[in-house]
Amino acid sequence: MSNVAVQSLLVAIGGIGLLVAVFLLARRGLLSLRYALGWMAVSVLLLGAALLLVLIGGISHSLPITPTGLLAGVGLAFLLAVCLQLSISLSGQQEAIRALSEANALLAERLQRLEEHVAGAEFGEGSSAVAERVGVRVPRTAPTRQTPRLQRF
Repeated sequence: MSNVAVQSLLVAIGGIGLLVAVFLLARRGLLSLRYALGWMAVSVLLLGAALLLVLIGGISHSLPITPTGLLAGVGLAFLLAVCLQLSISLSGQQEAIRALSEANALLAERLQRLEEHVAGAEFGEGSSAVAERVGVRVPRTAPTRQTPRLQRF
């Protein structure tokens, strides 16, 4: 067996191993479907690269690069593309986390004002005065009508 055939076989075994590992990780829920499909595509590309390595092996005499070097260069370019895609995803997640943190801080401040309002109402302060101080709008109730007293004649 030639060196190119051995290298092609090792790349194919690596592709199958990656496919099985990604499938098991996705099945256990450790890898999301979005990334599992991407890595399964990578493993299929590795299987295709193994076939391409055999085809390029025959042509390698006319190329200024070895089949292994060509495969390594393509693999490196692909890994750089994956890193770029993951960086883009991470940037989006960072922005979402920032927005959620700001919303959480606003809700915590609102809760604190409401707790102060409730505490002020429990200790006898006028509810409208406390509400104005903490910035909470309290709905005003309609004035109740008092029933007139019957007059004795």
